[in-house]
Amino acid sequence: MAVGSAVSALIGVLHPTFVLSADTEPNAGLQMYAQAYAVRAVPLAVALVHLLRREHRTLVPVLAVAGAAQLGDLYIGIDQGVTGMAVGATLAAATHLGTAWWLIRRTVTPALGSAV
Repeated sequence: MAVGSAVSALIGVLHPTFVLSADTEPNAGLQMYAQAYAVRAVPLAVALVHLLRREHRTLVPVLAVAGAAQLGDLYIGIDQGVTGMAVGATLAAATHLGTAWWLIRRTVTPALGSAV
């Protein structure tokens, strides 16, 4: 999901109106937003992919940050009426936050004498 978000961000830098309605005119504000999104999405994707290959315990806080960012995107998508953005952000947030929750549950060891 993070890699998909990063690819989408890079497409947005090259074609800022790609996910918007056909009558949307590109302007400086739209270009700035696309660039601001890319400078967040690309490093997060790189960090997540790197940690996924190396150290699963350290994924939890990065997944939580990525999930929180996607919740922000979900809000923006709903507020601006961009259905694709809202749906994509919902899926990404659920994936990031669900994976973080699963990793936490998987690494928590029960106390001695407690039922599992």
